[in-house]
Amino acid sequence: MQSPVPQSFGLKLFLSRVLRNPRRLGAVAPSSRHLGALLAKYASFDDHSPVVELGGGSGSITRALIRGGIDPARIYVIELEPELANYLKISMPLVNVIQGNATDLPHILPPAIIGKVHRIVSGLPMINIPQVVHGQILESCFRIMAPDGAYLQYTYSPRSSINAKAFQLNKKRLGTVFLNLPPATIWGYTKQSFSEESAFPFTPLSHGR
Repeated sequence: MQSPVPQSFGLKLFLSRVLRNPRRLGAVAPSSRHLGALLAKYASFDDHSPVVELGGGSGSITRALIRGGIDPARIYVIELEPELANYLKISMPLVNVIQGNATDLPHILPPAIIGKVHRIVSGLPMINIPQVVHGQILESCFRIMAPDGAYLQYTYSPRSSINAKAFQLNKKRLGTVFLNLPPATIWGYTKQSFSEESAFPFTPLSHGR
């Protein structure tokens, strides 16, 4: 379906928020198609499970998930900023866009998908968020995921932006994308009761180097 608003409008919205509060968005530019492609690879668990994206922004990762073969009707985007959420709803009407807080997923997602989510993709700037809020976000995420679900987080730091040990999680570096501004690393997190090798059977990749 043709978007009724140009993607450039979403870029302008995104950049206006970067200038207004750069720490809140945590990025200086929307994610590249290369980062989106690698995220889509790891988010593609099967052909029917819902995929939740935290922090939709201008929609670059959402579009990458769709290009990667994920049905837009299976994608649930959580965006805190009302203007960005409204833009996403208009520009991608087949995607489920919810304006809300990532700490409140059990209450804002449809009851029918609770416990059926196998992948959550997050672009939240965790490095700028207090650790107590990390805990609230992660608790919210694992409450709505299937037992073998995995949380995918991309970060602009070479190190994990989440203290996996503190939250009793496995972590695995899934790849670094240098063709992104700035370069980004994707980490996967699973509950310690579940093997991350089973969740992420692929060899970690580096793009653009």
